[in-house]
Amino acid sequence: MVGILIVSHGRLAEALISSVQVLVGNLQKTRGVSVWPKDKGREVKERIQKEIEEVDDGDGVVILTDVLGGTPTNLSLSFLKEEKVEVVTGVNMAMLLTLSSYRKGRSLKEIGKLVKKSGRRSITLAKCLLRAK
Repeated sequence: MVGILIVSHGRLAEALISSVQVLVGNLQKTRGVSVWPKDKGREVKERIQKEIEEVDDGDGVVILTDVLGGTPTNLSLSFLKEEKVEVVTGVNMAMLLTLSSYRKGRSLKEIGKLVKKSGRRSITLAKCLLRAK
């Protein structure tokens, strides 16, 4: 099973995990790392490394981050490794829900594509959606 690590500013990672668990139950092999303004990059990278090791059972880890160009993403990019670690930015609940259903038996590369597609598909301007009916 592909592991999940969410790296975000503030408490977003824990909040997303908690919210999705309300809907689907316990998310196995899932952890969050919070990044705060006072944190030193080296310390955050050590926490990310520790959590990668915790959630990786050999199938790899997808790291979901909040904002492209932000510190959580920039620090996570140093862990990119073909067939071992993938980084997907713009984390949202739809991405986690997709992972909860589809991460068993799929490659890390395939999971990365599914998560990206799910995240993008979940973003819509509601007014436009309602007018289409």
